Amino acid sequence: MSRSLPTPSKISLPFWESCKAENMQIQRCEDCGTYAFYPVYICPECASRKLAWTPVSGRGTIHTFTIAAKSSFDSDEPLVVALIELEEGAMMVSNVKTATPETLSIGSPVRLTYEKVSDEITLPMFEPA
Repeated sequence: MSRSLPTPSKISLPFWESCKAENMQIQRCEDCGTYAFYPVYICPECASRKLAWTPVSGRGTIHTFTIAAKSSFDSDEPLVVALIELEEGAMMVSNVKTATPETLSIGSPVRLTYEKVSDEITLPMFEPA
């Protein structure tokens, strides 16, 4: 079974283009400074419409996670699905790539990496920092 790939929409296209360039950007409210992920039209904190695509550090921590003993995506490695809290405060679901998932814990530091899965899509992934 192969991995289902996202279909970029008008609002998410800048995010996917930034991942393809390996320089992930998410939206930041120009009024209150809140970082928002998944892409939105209105700031979830102050309801402003002044959102700008802003590069992020790529650093974060594991907020919570689960480990599937074996991925069904053409790999024998375990699949780690995690809710990552970015250093900037936004949360995103992603995978943590590691050969030793048993060493992960809530609060573990991670850093952004990328996996090109097609000519159009590069997925943001994380690895232990």
